[in-house]
Amino acid sequence: MFEPMSDLPSERPSYGSSDLPPDPTSDLPSDPKSDLPPGLSSGPLYVPALPARRSALAAYSRLHPRARACVTPLWSIPPRVGGARAMGRMPPHPLDPDRTALASHLRTALRAIETAQRGRPAWVDAFHTEDGTEPLTAGPLAAESWLTAAGTPLRPVTGVERAAWRQTAAAEAARLSGNGLGVRVFLTVPPDEGLRDAVGGLLTRIAFAHCPVDLLLDLGAVVDEHHPAEKWALRALGLLGPLHHWRTVVLLAGSFPRTFPEDYGAPLAEAHRFDWDVWHMFADGAEHPGPPVVHGDCGAAHTGSADSPTRAGGGPPWGVVRYTTERTFLLVRVPTQGPGHADTVRSLVGEIVHAEGFRGEEFSEGERWLASCAAGAGPAGVGGPEAWARAGHVQHMAQVVRALRRRL
Repeated sequence: MFEPMSDLPSERPSYGSSDLPPDPTSDLPSDPKSDLPPGLSSGPLYVPALPARRSALAAYSRLHPRARACVTPLWSIPPRVGGARAMGRMPPHPLDPDRTALASHLRTALRAIETAQRGRPAWVDAFHTEDGTEPLTAGPLAAESWLTAAGTPLRPVTGVERAAWRQTAAAEAARLSGNGLGVRVFLTVPPDEGLRDAVGGLLTRIAFAHCPVDLLLDLGAVVDEHHPAEKWALRALGLLGPLHHWRTVVLLAGSFPRTFPEDYGAPLAEAHRFDWDVWHMFADGAEHPGPPVVHGDCGAAHTGSADSPTRAGGGPPWGVVRYTTERTFLLVRVPTQGPGHADTVRSLVGEIVHAEGFRGEEFSEGERWLASCAAGAGPAGVGGPEAWARAGHVQHMAQVVRALRRRL
């Protein structure tokens, strides 16, 4: 399931006052003078960690403006070439031999992100473009025009696993742009005093920037109820919270399955949203140390969705249509080719549309696309992996925003 990464598709809607898509928070009171729902005066309500691919970029762009106002994405730029790699693990040697092409790849991704954001803030993690021991000539995290241009709201991201010069380059970019800096901490092992000291050292190194700093705690994949994610998050916040006056603290985790589940009744499969449970336990449990924590996840994709190069065309002969309910992901495996595959896709998507928990086609553009596909009424037919991922991200983000708004 591959797709190109480029500027947003030409069919991306530009909503006016008379053609707004459905608003998932429409059942909540609103302030008619602001896109922001009541109770949300500053800062994000929800942070999806999304791959900077066309499907996710278009999905964010297609959210209702009031829902989009609640969402501050963390965009991760996929690598340009090579095999899959793990976020947070620096390669021992450069993986991309063409530095000029890598710089162009980065600029293309940043333009697409800026187009999707429409002036709203977002974090950008360019980890997969940080190969090697020397800066790119174009300076991917240095004082490059994409961060220093007036009005560009993007915030660079750095972390303790990155070289010291990369950390200072990110801080310099944040200083020049005035938008702040994100520190992403991957909690792949139980946090300890060593992590606290490493983050403290990073904060000392970037102090010259005098810019707002955000703490992005990333638990990675949480795919079963026995993962000690809540304990790790509490421990990390206890260690790192006192180190700095963080502008925002985000708790990220993902539970979307990497492989299609086979242990559920055909044709639908179901995967539990353990990441949602972890955040609820954390937010609703005993008083935790430090500042309020913002919910973050990986949208309707698995945690490694930004770890492989973007390729145009190709891919397996099947894809996954996904739907987010209150506690689970519903998934159906559909063919991408073959005789009669369009009828098969419509029939299988219909299983989701008629499943308990489907919110109706007026909820968001994601539901509307799924219902149209199942009815055979869509102008673009049954779509393909890119369209299925886009619809999945739209409805997922809309659902999470409404659930979080109802908690306020």
